[in-house]
Amino acid sequence: MSASFFTDFNVPKNARIAIDGLERVTPKAKHSHNSAWVQLYRTMLLAAGWKNVDILGQRDTYEGYDVLIVSLGIAYGGAINYFFGIDDNVVWRFKRIQDFKGQTFVMNHDMPMIGASVKSRWTNKSTSKDVVQLDPERLDEICRNTRRFDYVEKTRNLCFGDSHSFSTYYPGQMVCRNDGLTLFSTLRDGLGSKIEERSGLKLSELDSITIYLGNIDVRHHLMRTQDGLAEIQRLATEFEAQVKGLGIKNVELVNLLPCENESRKLPGTGLFKGTPFYGTWAERTKLVETFNAAQDKMSSVNGWRVFRWPAKFTNSSGELDFEYMERPKSIHLSPQSYRWNLESDKFNSVHDGVNNVR
Repeated sequence: MSASFFTDFNVPKNARIAIDGLERVTPKAKHSHNSAWVQLYRTMLLAAGWKNVDILGQRDTYEGYDVLIVSLGIAYGGAINYFFGIDDNVVWRFKRIQDFKGQTFVMNHDMPMIGASVKSRWTNKSTSKDVVQLDPERLDEICRNTRRFDYVEKTRNLCFGDSHSFSTYYPGQMVCRNDGLTLFSTLRDGLGSKIEERSGLKLSELDSITIYLGNIDVRHHLMRTQDGLAEIQRLATEFEAQVKGLGIKNVELVNLLPCENESRKLPGTGLFKGTPFYGTWAERTKLVETFNAAQDKMSSVNGWRVFRWPAKFTNSSGELDFEYMERPKSIHLSPQSYRWNLESDKFNSVHDGVNNVR
C-alpha cells in the first residue's frame, strides 16, 4: 500500500470536522474496541492541530460542519452490510451525504459506491418508500470524490501490530493495525518487509517503533504445533534478530496479555477452527510467561523499552480479569485499559508507574 495522510489535503485547522458512520452510527460504548478505533482518529486529529472534531451521534445532522470523515467500521470487509435493508434510517443517513456541501473523506478504505448499492436494492421489499429522495448518480459522484486517508499526519513514530496494537498508542505515533496478523507469519515473511508492506512507510523514515505481536499465536496456534514451548522460544530468538535488523534506534516491545478464564465467550470472529483457543490455560500461560521473559531479556541487552501490563490486570488466579476487557465479549482489552485515555486525551492513570512515555 501507499501511505496517505489527512494532512496532505490542507484542510484548515479551524474547520469543523464531523466523523460519522456510513449506513449506521459509529459505536460509542466506552468499553467497545470498535468505538475506540474511531475515538483514536479523533484523538490524532486533535493532536495534529484540529480543534473542532466531533464524533456524531444517532440523530446528529451535518449542519455547520465543513468536513465529513466517514468511518466504515473496524470490521469493514469491502461490502456495506445493510442489516435491515435500505430502511428509513439508511435513506436519512444517505440523504445527509447527498445534501452535504463540504469536503468528504473516508478512513482506512476506499469509499464504496453507495448510489450503485442503493440502486441494486431499489425494488426490494425491505427498501423504504422514501428511497425516492435519493439520487444514486449524485451519491456515486460524491463517493468518487471522497478522498481516502490511512494516517492523520506523518511522523517518525509507528505503532505496529495486530488488532490489539492500538491499545498501546500514545500521541505522536502513527498506527498500523493488522487484524489477524500473527508473529509467526510476520517473521516468516520478514518483519521489516511486513512493516513496509502493511504501513506503506520505509523503515528509514522511522525513529521509533512500538511492536505488538504474538497474542494470536498463543491463543490459537502454538499448542497445535509439536512442541509449543520450543516454538515460542524459537520465535523469540528470531524476533530479536529481526528487530535488530530494522535499524530503528528507539524500539518498544509489548508484552503479551495474560490469558483470561476459559469461560470467556467470544464472538464468531474470535474463533479459529471453531474454537476460542487451543491448549489449556496453564499451557498458554506458560507460553506467555516464556515469551515475555524473552522480551525482557532481549530488551535489556539491546537497550529497548518494554511495555508491561499492570499487575492489577490479573485476578487472584493469575487470569486476565474480565474487568479490564471489552464488553460484553471479545479477545480485546476495554479502551478503559489502554495506555492512552482516548476520551480525556490523557495518559491513562491505570498505567501509572508502569508505562509512562512522557
